[in-house]
Amino acid sequence: MNLFTNRITTPSVGAEAKPRPARIRAWRKLGAGSAALATLSVGLWVGGASADTVSSLKAQAQAVAARLDSLNAAMARQDEALDQALGHQAQVNAQLAAARSAVARAQSEVATDRLDVQQQAVQAYVNGGSSSSIDQILQSSTASVALQQSYLESITANEQASVDALRGALLTLGQRQASLQSAQNAAAALVNQVRSARDASARAAAAAQSQLAGVKGRLADAVAQVYEAQRAALQTRDAGLGASDSLPPPPGAGASLAVGWAQRELGKPYVYGAAGPDSFDCSGLTMYVWGKAGKGLPHSAAAQWDDTVRVPMSAIQPGDLIFFYQPVDHVGIYVGGGEMIVAPHTGTDVQYQGIYQSGLDGAGRVG
Repeated sequence: MNLFTNRITTPSVGAEAKPRPARIRAWRKLGAGSAALATLSVGLWVGGASADTVSSLKAQAQAVAARLDSLNAAMARQDEALDQALGHQAQVNAQLAAARSAVARAQSEVATDRLDVQQQAVQAYVNGGSSSSIDQILQSSTASVALQQSYLESITANEQASVDALRGALLTLGQRQASLQSAQNAAAALVNQVRSARDASARAAAAAQSQLAGVKGRLADAVAQVYEAQRAALQTRDAGLGASDSLPPPPGAGASLAVGWAQRELGKPYVYGAAGPDSFDCSGLTMYVWGKAGKGLPHSAAAQWDDTVRVPMSAIQPGDLIFFYQPVDHVGIYVGGGEMIVAPHTGTDVQYQGIYQSGLDGAGRVG
């Protein structure tokens, strides 16, 4: 992880491994003796030990992040299901409201029909109907079949049609009410079920988010330890260059031009052996951008190490080259802020990466 950008960086794999000349010139520039080698070895061992912790925490973070993604996907599906359930519930509620209005109208019509029947019954009585049958029909809104039969025997065929209409209206009204009430209950139950599942997923996602934040915090601490261990080791090694070794002159205007060209190449694919303009390998990129700045470099990370002047990591400037591994087989161009632009390996594009990562060997300044 680059501490300036919060991006997680990993050691480059599949980096270049080209034939290279002997490193006598390189070691003369470095001024490395046994003490410097020992210091570097210790520094890399410390970084490697911490890197195991970083790898473990990174794996944990990726696992938690994957689970969080799964929960977020589940919540998206549940949100859609809840929207549909709420829509269905609203539709049923609207139908029930309409049915209730119809019920009110039907009850008014039933009352009118009942009044008509009563009047017809009175008329039948006046014309010789049974008073006991009339009394009973007036006292009941739903007469029994036997009572209806007795009543029907005392009225005309037109009166029978009125009673049949009354009975049918009452029956249809009851059935409609029962059906809509059942649908309303089912819709409410579905909404509650989906909402409960969605709330459970939300709680699980919140817990996963909290866990991820914790893992990221520990990961940042571990990466900081790796950063500090590597920086301290390199500073100690740089101190071993000796007081007689003076720093190379600062990079000229060509450095900013090279950095600008490197930024233009961001996103272009890594291709082994390529040196632009459409694709690059690591040393092909640094050769290309410095070529645009008027400086010729060989197409080899190790050869570029040999052709540059060693710079302590504490004194690096944008435009300096950052080298990795022993023997050197990977290189990027420093752009400031603890970052370089690099073509990492097959399957990646030219990108920003932090310079403090496993295998960091040193820096070189283009003369």
